[in-house]
Amino acid sequence: MKYSNAIQEATVAGHKIAAIKLLREETGMGLKEAKHAIEELEHSLGIQPSAATNSSGLAGLIKLIGFVIAAILIYRYFAA
Repeated sequence: MKYSNAIQEATVAGHKIAAIKLLREETGMGLKEAKHAIEELEHSLGIQPSAATNSSGLAGLIKLIGFVIAAILIYRYFAA
């Protein structure tokens, strides 16, 4: 599929939602199909999924902090 310059620029800039909206406006495509098409475009351009769609980094950090706090509390409980 041939994508407009605006869609390609939004995708390269990491603005996945904007790219999906533009694709839907230009083609009348449904949301699911447009999302899939933009993900395929990202893949073909060698772009990693954006942070907006992959929030596991922040969730992982929060879990790590929780584990560290739990470890400190357990250590203090058994050290006393």
